[in-house]
Amino acid sequence: MERISRVWAAVVTGFLATVLIPATAWAEESGVADIVRKKKSSFGFGGIIPIVCCLVVVAIIVVAVVLVMRSRKK
Repeated sequence: MERISRVWAAVVTGFLATVLIPATAWAEESGVADIVRKKKSSFGFGGIIPIVCCLVVVAIIVVAVVLVMRSRKK
């Protein structure tokens, strides 16, 4: 179990370092962040679509972890 937690920590750190941090910096420099902040819609960047997408990604990760843990028990 300790090995899996180290792998997940490495995956999250790698994701943040390679995707999220540069994307946030680019959005601030280019002005995209201001447009997203001003937009008051129930759909699009700040509404239902990102929430559903996030839930789907989390569900896929949970299913993958459960399948890996089941295969290790056998």
